[in-house]
This record gives sequence, C-alpha cells and structure tokens, in this order.
Amino acid sequence: MSEKVLQRLYLRSERDELFEKGPWPKPFAFNEAVARVFDDMVSRSVPLYHEVVACAAHWARRYYQGGTKVFDVGCSTGTFMELLGRFFPQPVRMVGIDNSASMLEQAKEKLEEVASYHDVELLCQSATQVDYSESSVVVMNYTLQFLPVSERRQVLQAIYDGLVPGGLLFVSEKVKSSTPQFQETVTQYYEAFKEANGYAKTEIERKKEALEHVLVPLTYEQQEAMLLECGFSSVDTLIKMHNFTTFVALKADSSERNEP
Repeated sequence: MSEKVLQRLYLRSERDELFEKGPWPKPFAFNEAVARVFDDMVSRSVPLYHEVVACAAHWARRYYQGGTKVFDVGCSTGTFMELLGRFFPQPVRMVGIDNSASMLEQAKEKLEEVASYHDVELLCQSATQVDYSESSVVVMNYTLQFLPVSERRQVLQAIYDGLVPGGLLFVSEKVKSSTPQFQETVTQYYEAFKEANGYAKTEIERKKEALEHVLVPLTYEQQEAMLLECGFSSVDTLIKMHNFTTFVALKADSSERNEP
C-alpha cells in the first residue's frame, strides 16, 4: 500500500453547523451532538490536523517497542488509532482513552476493521485515572488543554512514569504567545483560517465564548518546562502553525541514564 494511501485519514461525520443557529453548546462539552460532527469540526478548526495525525503515526511506528502498548489519550472518534492500525504490519496493542462515551461510540465503529487485526481497547476514563505502564508511545493530541491546569503536571508525570525507557510522548496543544502583540496577531490569522474553511464570524465568536474557561492554553515555554520537569530527557517541536504546536518528548533509555 502506498504511503499516500496510508496517510489518508478516515473521517466520518456530519458537517459541523452546531454554532450556526441557537441554541449551541455552552459551555462546550464533548456530548453526543459534538461527537456527530467532530471529525468535520476538528479538520476545519485545527491547522494542519491531517499532517499532525499522519506525523503521529510515523513517530509511533518509529518508537514503538515490541510487547508494549500505544496509548491515544483523548482518542475522540479513533482517527489516529485507525490510521496507526494501517501503518503497523504486525499486531499492536492500542489503548484509546476518552471521557466521552459518545466519542467512544463513534471510535468503536471506526475501529471495527482495525480491531480484527490489532488488540484494541477503548476506555471511558479521565486521563488522570489511567495506568500508563508498559507503554512505549503515548499520543495526546489536543487533550491536555481541556484538563484543569492544576491536573496537567500530574497526568504528564503519570505518562512519564508509565513509559518504558526510550519511550515517546507525542503531544499537540493550543498554546498562547507570551508576547501580547503576537497573541493578537496569531488570533487574527487563526480566525481567518477558520473563515476560509467555511465558518461564519458569528460561529467563530459563539464557539470562542463556549470554550472560555473550558480550553485554557499555556504558553509554549510553560508547556516545554512542564515536560522537562516531569523527567523527559529531550523535548522538541515538530509542527507549529498559528496557535497550535506539536511537541515530542523522550524518556531516556537505561544506557543514557547511567552515563556519568
């Protein structure tokens, strides 16, 4: 199968028109209405979404260690796991975590074919409740930003502790600039990006209002510092566009930790 075919995402949902007319979900929640349109919503709202998911699959394949698990934290409708299932020639144990039962219903249907070959487990849990042990790859795309800020370090520490030596965390987040002028500019261009994808200004404003105090971004520097404080030996940036950034963080293997 060609690389181009492998990178094609399996997206299946109704068109996102939730904020076009009232009433709209406020505060924002990943309920049944959102789950029905989520694939369309995320692909039209997150810059480089397709590229990020494909990149996550490539990095997961590179850092996966046989006999371990791959976690997708905030797996939503299972798009990353479905793509990853097509990437791996050998059976892999994949664990999808989401606290929305509606999202997991969509994921179960999407992963039906992949689950016939791979060991797929879907758990309706908060990221704070998960045992990440025996994992070599953890993917967390656009999930940490929805957790209370006070819980984020705890989740990242649990992921670090659960990863085997040499394990990888792939995490994408909405971030804010530490420079107010840059933040104003990036917001302007991000909203223009959504308009170009078919959202009206009223829809953008309504969703922004619904997400207030629900999605709370940190700065790039805060996010990087938190990863290093948890013990990751290396942190780097793979993808950045507007106010979204993808980080990779590596847990040192045994030989690196034992060097003088």
